[in-house]
Amino acid sequence: MTLSAPLPTMPVSGDKFILFAGGKQASTKEVLCMLAGGKQPEIEIVTGTNVTGVTLKKISPLLGVGTLQLYYTNSSNIKTLKIRMGTSGDYGPEVQITHDVQNLVLFTPDLLGYIVVDVVFASLSTSSSRSDNLTLTMPKGNMLPNLEGYETNDGVGRTRYHLFPLKNKATDPEDVVSGMMFWTGRPPGTNTTPTSSYSVSPTASQTINVTNASDWPTRGFWVKNISVNNGQGDLRYVDYRSGNSLYTKPVQWGWVDFKDGLKEIKPGMTIVSSASTNYTAVVDQVRLTGGSWTNGDATGRLILKKWLTNFSFSTSYGIMVGGERYATPSATSVRGFRDCQAQQWTTAHVVVPASDIDLGLELPGENGFFSDPVTENIQPAGVDFGCYDDAVRSAFIGPIMAGESVGIWLRQTILDGTQARQDIDGSLCTQWY
Repeated sequence: MTLSAPLPTMPVSGDKFILFAGGKQASTKEVLCMLAGGKQPEIEIVTGTNVTGVTLKKISPLLGVGTLQLYYTNSSNIKTLKIRMGTSGDYGPEVQITHDVQNLVLFTPDLLGYIVVDVVFASLSTSSSRSDNLTLTMPKGNMLPNLEGYETNDGVGRTRYHLFPLKNKATDPEDVVSGMMFWTGRPPGTNTTPTSSYSVSPTASQTINVTNASDWPTRGFWVKNISVNNGQGDLRYVDYRSGNSLYTKPVQWGWVDFKDGLKEIKPGMTIVSSASTNYTAVVDQVRLTGGSWTNGDATGRLILKKWLTNFSFSTSYGIMVGGERYATPSATSVRGFRDCQAQQWTTAHVVVPASDIDLGLELPGENGFFSDPVTENIQPAGVDFGCYDDAVRSAFIGPIMAGESVGIWLRQTILDGTQARQDIDGSLCTQWY
């Protein structure tokens, strides 16, 4: 068996490997439309309570989220159906029913939103009129991307990137996905608050006590303070939990923006501040934003790890490698995990268990291809990532025209000395309309 990437740890006798999917996987199912009462008309039987004889087959996403009212009348043996969004205002065109009908289309007044129904004439009510109110919501999909192991017993943290492409395979130009939201699964656990104030700890593990973490995981998970950084949050990694005490890793990751890049800085290099040879960090990622190494004017950002001592790379001192100046900080370095600046936590803040995965969105280039980094450890150029781990804090893209694609990049940040675990939630959730 040939593996696409090295295993996270050396196999030993007795280990079991299971191949659950090989090659390229794709779905042949059409993207489904809206839900009614939590049910999917394309694959489930969806009927109202009062309007008998009518089965919903499809609900146009152009109706949006809200209350759909299906109205039936029977006057002088003339039976009709019509719809509207909401419980007041005008109905769409009324359709007279004289026999069984399949795939009958009922429109709203603007003639844009619609539903498709089947009608069994004999089952229609003999009452003069009746209606059903149906709650419409966007459909949700769960996908399980191919993720690798989580163990870093070699003592070196790492970042991995995986591309998950989606395509609107429709051929009709009017068959447009107006918008899609993406977010990841995360561990269970209710919101809670710190019981005291906690400063950033860059050099030692830190115990953070919270009000109630009784339903949180007990080992190896991320936690996010959602009250800071303008909603972006601040992340910590919890080695283990005992009651309401969270034993977290020190914040030894961060970043420094640079300018005047004279020599190429590569992942894995140890950089040193010219202020002192004791001020060091290891480069995990290099993100170029302008210039070039060749011309000596490269600009960008270095993602740092193993930033062990309590100091900052400042604009007053150069970035050195092996005794040579490679670049100059363009701003003071920042500590924090996963692009979130580390902040002081207080009793006024709200903290929750967080996803292990960050998401970034990319559209294909003019050649129709997505970014193709040399290795899985290099961030795709121009893709910004964030911790989107519920429908409220989700990534959004749209519209996606017929035949067009969008790339969802997944980023795993695995800290030094992380042990393997079984309960990583790697699901990717979507909603669309």
